[in-house]
Amino acid sequence: MYNATLIAYAFVKKGIEEGKPLTQMKLQKVVYFAEGLSLAMGNLPLVKEDFQAWKYGPVIPAIYHDYKLYGSSPILDTQWVSWELDLDLSSLSVESKNTIDNTWKILQDIPGAQLSNWTHKADSPWSKHYRPGIPDIIIPKEDIKEYFMQFKNK
Repeated sequence: MYNATLIAYAFVKKGIEEGKPLTQMKLQKVVYFAEGLSLAMGNLPLVKEDFQAWKYGPVIPAIYHDYKLYGSSPILDTQWVSWELDLDLSSLSVESKNTIDNTWKILQDIPGAQLSNWTHKADSPWSKHYRPGIPDIIIPKEDIKEYFMQFKNK
């Protein structure tokens, strides 16, 4: 398991390098999907932190705070994040890198709003735990795993 900030940084870097920069909303969703993919494949959780059921979907507060200065604009620079937080992608296991790469291949061209709609579907982990006005409700990793298991062989 890794700090969510490192996993988010890996996706932001991919987006910039491939000319498909992420917004904060899409970043939260791809990290969430990567966590779901990792859990469904029988691996350990990818991130240490728990997702919380916020109004616009599953959120890891640390990622939100790291990138909130971008608002809803694309994240075009990681220099301050990597310097400030001393992030080292070489510390990722091969398995974790594969999860990140596979998640990116699947989601890179899907707009953040579409991913957000998907996370809001009935019976999703977010919909089971979201309560208006209460942003810190944890979405259990077991619920995320169970939900993503249904997509494992599709």
